[in-house]
Amino acid sequence: MRSRRTRRPLLLVPAASVLLLVSACGATGVDTTAGQGAANGAGSGPTTLQQQPEFGKEPHQMLSATESKQVGWFVSDAGGFALYRYDKDTAKPSKSNCDAECLKAWPPVLVSDHTMTSGVDPTLVGSVARADGGKQVTLAGWPLYRYAGDKKAGDLTGQGKGGAWFAVTPDGKKAQTDDGAAPDQPSTGDGY
Repeated sequence: MRSRRTRRPLLLVPAASVLLLVSACGATGVDTTAGQGAANGAGSGPTTLQQQPEFGKEPHQMLSATESKQVGWFVSDAGGFALYRYDKDTAKPSKSNCDAECLKAWPPVLVSDHTMTSGVDPTLVGSVARADGGKQVTLAGWPLYRYAGDKKAGDLTGQGKGGAWFAVTPDGKKAQTDDGAAPDQPSTGDGY
């Protein structure tokens, strides 16, 4: 007598979800036992890291909406590090005005093989050619940067720096302080 196979429904998982899972598992320096708020956009707290990843070396970029008591909603990368915009850049047309010395403190978020979003409208994500030949990720036209002074996931030490640098919101605007206003700090030279 032959055994009869039971038909089981197939579980279909969207390719983007599989790619996100595979990419997230392959990120270097991530403590996978920490909270997963930055990866899933739930706002339960960003993943902790030992140090920032090497800039421009990531196999993918992940732009995630993350919540903070300090500024409300802001965008972070795959490691939970805050992403910033610079008031001296332009959004229409997209143009980065951070170069030379500025780039030491504010490395650009470069286009990678895959740019994924969680809690960020993917139609707002783009790129701009840099003067140095690289391609930088933009959000609502604004070029994105990390701040070298942020030492762990969730740090926002670049917020309001020089009166020109602000964490970016999921819709590309300046993140606000907890009292609802953008920090009003005097500009110090080039703002970095």
